[in-house]
This record gives sequence, C-alpha cells and structure tokens, in this order.
Amino acid sequence: MSNKDCVIIENLKYNAKINNQLINNLLITSIFHTNFDNASSNDDLKYSINYAVVSRNFKDYENTNKSINYPSFIQLGYSLINDVLLKEHCDAATIKIENTYPNFQTELVLKNDNHADINDELHFKNLSLDAIIGIFTFERFKRQPIKLDIDIKTKFDRKLDTYNLESIGNEIIKYLQNSNFKTVEALVLNVNKLVFKLLSNTINCDVKVLKTDIIEYADVGVSTFKTNKDIANIGTEIIEFNENDVTIDEFSLPKMGTIDGNFKDGKFHEVYLSFGSNQGNQLNNINEAINQLKNNNEIKVLQTSSLYKSKPMYYLNQPDFINGCLKISTSLSPQELLKYLKFIEYNLLKRVKEFNNGPRSIDLDILLYDEMIINDENLNIPHINMIERTFVLIPLSELLPSTFIHPVTTEPVGDHLIQLLKSESNISIQESNKLISLIPLPNIKDDENFRYLEYDLINNQTPTQLMSILNITPDSFSDGSKENLDIIKVMEKVDEMVQNNVDIIDIGGCSTRPGSEQPSLEIELSRILPIIKEIKDKYGNEVIISIDTYRSEVAEAAIKLGADIINDISGGTFDDKMYEIIAKYNVPYVINHTRGNIKTMNELNDYSKTEDDEVIILNNEMEVDEDNIVINEISKELSKLLSKMYSKGIKRWQIILDPGLGFAKKLKENLSIIRKLPIMKNYQQLNIKSNEFISLKYLPILLGPSRKKFIGTITKRETANERINGTSASITACIGFGSDIVRVHDFKEMKDVCLMGDAIYKKLV
Repeated sequence: MSNKDCVIIENLKYNAKINNQLINNLLITSIFHTNFDNASSNDDLKYSINYAVVSRNFKDYENTNKSINYPSFIQLGYSLINDVLLKEHCDAATIKIENTYPNFQTELVLKNDNHADINDELHFKNLSLDAIIGIFTFERFKRQPIKLDIDIKTKFDRKLDTYNLESIGNEIIKYLQNSNFKTVEALVLNVNKLVFKLLSNTINCDVKVLKTDIIEYADVGVSTFKTNKDIANIGTEIIEFNENDVTIDEFSLPKMGTIDGNFKDGKFHEVYLSFGSNQGNQLNNINEAINQLKNNNEIKVLQTSSLYKSKPMYYLNQPDFINGCLKISTSLSPQELLKYLKFIEYNLLKRVKEFNNGPRSIDLDILLYDEMIINDENLNIPHINMIERTFVLIPLSELLPSTFIHPVTTEPVGDHLIQLLKSESNISIQESNKLISLIPLPNIKDDENFRYLEYDLINNQTPTQLMSILNITPDSFSDGSKENLDIIKVMEKVDEMVQNNVDIIDIGGCSTRPGSEQPSLEIELSRILPIIKEIKDKYGNEVIISIDTYRSEVAEAAIKLGADIINDISGGTFDDKMYEIIAKYNVPYVINHTRGNIKTMNELNDYSKTEDDEVIILNNEMEVDEDNIVINEISKELSKLLSKMYSKGIKRWQIILDPGLGFAKKLKENLSIIRKLPIMKNYQQLNIKSNEFISLKYLPILLGPSRKKFIGTITKRETANERINGTSASITACIGFGSDIVRVHDFKEMKDVCLMGDAIYKKLV
C-alpha cells in the first residue's frame, strides 16, 4: 500500500442471502486506503472519500442485490470490494464481514491490493464447546467448557473459493467434542493441522484455547502459531478419535505419543510400582508378590516404601486396603513387565477380578517407567490415576524425590501430593484419604492375619507408644541389680507393665552403657530366652516384645521364641550378620544411631559439618546453626545405614529410627536431637552419582532419654533413679517435637506424661 491514510466505515448492518440462507445483521467494516493530505490541508471533503455517501451506497447495493444468492461470504465480500469500495478513489480496500453463529463468531477480512504479500484473513472468535481435556480424574469424567480463538492468514481465490464458514467452525467443534486430549498443547496443534486441511491455501494459523473453569480465579490456556512450512515439517497427520475412546464413564486416553524405546539392549530401566491388597492375609500376599519379582533375573527390587492402610476408593463397600510402592530396575519392556505382573496376580496369587476397583488379593501397577509416556491399548504410563491417590503418592514420595517431574503434567510429583493433601475433591470417591502407617509384627502361625503397630505419621495423630525397659542385667546404669536375674521377680515386673498398659516391653540381656563390660553370647542368651518364653506362654500375642541386642545370634534365637522387634543400639554396625537375620524374618528393626563401639563411642562426639559432593540434602534448612548441623549429620549417617539395609533386602516398613540419645553424644548434641527432631522427620537426600534417594520422612521415631546422664548434668542429680522429674520433662519435649515411641524405665509415671503430652501437642483428649 502506498498510503497510510484510511477512511473507515465500521459496524454497518447488512443483510444478504448466502448459500440459500438469508443472513440478517451482518456487521461490515470497510477500510479505504487513500491519501487525504489535500482534504486535511484544505479542510475540503472533495479531496477525500465521503463515508456518508459510501454508507448509502452499501445500503443501495443491498437493496438492488437482495435476490442474489451468494455461494459464500467470500464471494459477497469480493463483490462489495469491486462494486462498492473500489468505485471510490482509493489505492486499496479492505472489508471485514462479521457474523454470529450459535457457538462462535466469524470475521472475514478480504483485501484488494496489487502487492502479492497482502493476505486475506479469517478469524473464529469465542468458539465455545465442552470437551474432555486433562489428565486428572475430574477432568476425564466430566466435559469441561473451553473457548478458542483462531486467526488464519490465507489467500482466497476470488472466483473459485466458496468455503462455508459455518461448516468449517462446526467441523472444528465436532472434532474437539469427540476428542479426549491429555494436554491443551496437543489440542491446539491438532486444531492447527485441521485448519490447514480444511483451508488448503492457509499461509499461517494462530490457535488459542482457554479452559474457563479449571481455576476459580482465572482462565488458563495456551496458543500456538504455525506456518505452512511448520506443518510440512511436523507432519499433517491429525490425531483421530474412535468414538469408544471418548467417554465420561471410563477413564480413557488418546492413543498418541507412545515412546517405543529399545528394550533389548540389556540395560536396566528405573521403574516404580504400586501394590495393594484387601483379601486374605494381605501381608503374605504382598511379600509373596515381592518374592516373585525377586525371582525374575530380569528384575531387581531396590527399595520398598512403608506400608499404609487406606480406605477403599471408587467402590466403598469392601475391606480396607494395605498399599505401598516399590522401586525396581528391570530389563523387561513395559509390556513384558505388565505381563509378568499379571502372571503374579492371577496365576500365582489367584486374584479374581469381579469388577473394576473391587476386592483383590493383590494388585500390581506400573506407575513410572524411566520418564516415558506410553499409551497402549492396555497400558498407560505414567499410571492414569496416580496423582489423585494419596495411597500412591505418599509411599511413592518415600522412594522418589519430590522434585521429580511428572512426564505428562510436567509438574513436580511433590506438588501434586501437596495439592492432593489440601484437597477434598476425592472424598466422594473415597470415604477418607487418611493413611495409617503400619509396622508388621511377625506371626507365630503362618495362617494368622498379620499383626502390626500403627501410626498416623502424616497428621501426627497417633497416641505416643510407651516402650518399657526390662533389664535382665546386674549392671545396667539405671536399675542394675541381681534381682534382675530372678525370673520370678522379673515376671512380677512384667505383670505390672501389662497392668499399666505399656505398649512394648524391651528386654535387654546386657548393659550397653558406654564403656561397660559386655557379657558373652551364652550369658546374654541365658538371660533373655527364658523370659521370652515365660511372657509368651502367659500372654501370647497380647504383649509385644522387643529385644535390645546387637548380636545376630541373640536376635535370631529370640525371634524363633516369639520376640516381635529387634532393638539394635548399633544399627547393625557391631554385627555384620544382623541385616541378614532382620531380612530373613521380616521383623521390625529399631536402628539406633551411634559411632564406634561400646568402648570408643564417648570419644566420637564431634558433629561438625561434613561435605559430600555426591549427596544433596533436599530439605536443608536455610538457617545453618549448630543444632541443624548436628541433626543433619546424624540423619546422613542413618541414611547410609538405610542404604545398606535396603541392599540386604530389609524393607522400609520394618524400620523404626532412634537418633541415639546418649550414644556418642554430649549434652548439647542430645538437646539438639530433641529440639530438631522435626528436621530429621523430614530429612531427604539424593546421591547424584548413583541416583539413590533416601528419605526419613514418614518413618516412626523412638527416643529414649530416660534417666540419662545429660538429664543429671542439667538437674544436678547424680544417681539415675533421682532423674524422674527431668525424664518427665524430656519425654514431654520429645512428644512435642514429634517422637512416636518413647523408651522409659518409670513406666507408671511416664504413662501419665504421655497422656498429658498427647493431649497438649496432639489434641488427643
């Protein structure tokens, strides 16, 4: 165009017959590209275009041609340009014709100019419909309102093009109504391709889509601009949807974007599985499934999560589930792995599937396979429902860093968990999203339903468990006495503990105070085994027995007699066979933090910050003070022990942590542990070299301050049995900072302390 001056007539109402249909109240905007320098200089209209005259010319042309049936708006537009606009003295003319349809508006912009680079335009505005879009369940089971704007640059053939704009808009709407994209990004790309298919001379196209009710306070969406060259490079194939794919009754995803990968290269892939059971002996079912995975030489089981009891989802009239997750590596392809999981479910564990989401002996699902997106007919990875299930995301968060980006949503998995815990959106399909962490106890008989300790570690709503100390020793620092070796006296004490409702009785056959002389293996066995037998003969499973030992031989003999828990002050560092025994018998295992051995631990109490270039602490505190350093160093050392335990086959759900008050700790370290226990309860680390992730989050924690030296130092009480008041204050603080179990000598008094601490800090009244 040679001139930048324009005369404009806007929103002129016009009626015309288009494709045998009378269209009323079209809005026409005409632009005359001209030069009105003379008119503006002389203030004389004869040198410009009289818009009043032109407006009358439009209406005259309308009346004269009202019987003409135009094949399309394009033909109407060019007729108006040639017969009305170009009758005026102008260099070029543009006409815009606007029309409103039930679900959208169109704007056709036609131009007449001698320059080849001047293009026509077609705009679809507020193209509105309801479609299935997204990956959350609430998005898949309910069509959502979406709105599109489509801006098209093209070159219409003035004589041949007779496009029906209403049909084009309706075809786009029909395509989207029959779609079920996971992402708006895929939606706008395929609409773009569809436009190029419907309008063969399209030069470029800009598609914008907004989801208008997904976020309460905003409309959100995306746009994409593509040229004909872009489309040629990307490919013109449009995702087609089978009518059976588009449903609000079943969860279905479009079959697109599958990444095949090379699975026959001998490499192992990182995979996360979920499991659940609510029929039969659930623990046996879960353990058997894990054993079958281990039996396959193309699968390595790397870590287990904690075990969680959860309410059923979707179909509510069935027993509670036991759920968890596994981290494995495998050289099997996704389809081969799925086939093997189904073999375990149906052939080995005899699962009977009566209906979807119903009761099952075992359910094994693939959650993640590397970072792949796989949409096959019988397999979707990432698992479709994973981000709406607390009983998946919480155990998964124990195995996978919260920063891991979900391959489909491109959001951190940790963010999904945070939103899910805040949301009540899934309560209608689940009685409650509350999870209870379980520590399974060994069965005396294989056919018994499994026993367990239970904790609400997410909401900190479990009554603090009282572990009562039963020393079968003459030389313990606090209550050493020859009476401790008298079985009659010991059983009287056991009876008193039972009457006072202690939760766990912790039996010790040798003193583990720093610097003490250790009895032989034979003496330790002779002290504790008769007591275990007496207690089990009298009380059976009514009493939970913990054995305070660091010797694997003692642990095994005690377990065979019915002991429930092994409490190891060395965390397995004093006996390299201990992990093997714990894994073999699947018993709960209290791992106490210490350093060195009984003789040297008091000298190893320097907790200065250490650097490890391979390990990143993911929840490192912004404020680096002495307390934080102490608790982080202890957590790092416990994490190293956990790594070894997992490699030996110990499951996460067997673990109870004890930061080791009094073991290789001085006064300030003991106080730091109590004060900074919340940091330990959220500690997570990632080895960037091995990609091993260790989390202490959602592990129950035991603290044992009872009568210890640091209390005597502060209170000036020299003898251990004078420290009951200091112990009471310490136990209260332990509960306030998050301890789940407290280990005590004075069980009667400390029972009251626990009740008060729980009432104050946990609101358990």
